[in-house]
Amino acid sequence: MTRKSWRGRPYTFLPADRKYLAELIREHGIAGARRQTGIPICDHTLGKIAREFGIVLPKGRRPKAA
Repeated sequence: MTRKSWRGRPYTFLPADRKYLAELIREHGIAGARRQTGIPICDHTLGKIAREFGIVLPKGRRPKAA
C-alpha cells in the first residue's frame, strides 16, 4: 500500500518543539511563552499550538494590579 502524501504546508516546528512550546504556553500563557523562548515565533502560531494541545486560554489581557 502506498503512503498517502500530506496536503498543505508542513508544520513549522517539529513535534518535540511543539510539545515544548505547549508546556510553556500552559505555564506562562502565549505572551509569556513568546518571551521565554529564544525562537522568533508569532502569537498566531502559538495560538494554533495551544488549540492543537487543547489548552484553554482566557480571553483578553489579565487585569492590572492597582
